[in-house]
Amino acid sequence: MADADQAKPRNGIYYIILSFALWMIVEYLTVWHSKLAEWVSLMPYVLIQYLVIVLVFSYFMFRRSWSERRLFILMLVVMYVLEFRWANPLLLNPLTFVPASLLLTSMWGFLTFLPLWSVRRELARRKFPVVLCLLWMPAGFIAAIILG
Repeated sequence: MADADQAKPRNGIYYIILSFALWMIVEYLTVWHSKLAEWVSLMPYVLIQYLVIVLVFSYFMFRRSWSERRLFILMLVVMYVLEFRWANPLLLNPLTFVPASLLLTSMWGFLTFLPLWSVRRELARRKFPVVLCLLWMPAGFIAAIILG
């Protein structure tokens, strides 16, 4: 029991590092790739924003020990609040709201749960959810071609 308690804070730190790195990479590739100067000009805000997101999830994962179901509901709430705040055009359009929601759920699941399962060394055991979390990549590529 003591070993499991000692591993929690270390896993939390690994989660924060991995999730934050993924946030920065994914956001650059999906949003900022064609606007590098704007991204750099917003960097302090961007860094703080993504770090706060990661710290919120880390808190509920490692300090509060929430179940994955509760974490998923929290993820959806945070996702919709922030994506609407960021004025995501796909969510604001009634015609693309449902497909955008599915795409964003996959992407946010990737950013939230893959680092968790990675630090817990559960990726191999969770093949189906991992595949669902990775679907945003080909779906986003196809959406970019269709909408681009």
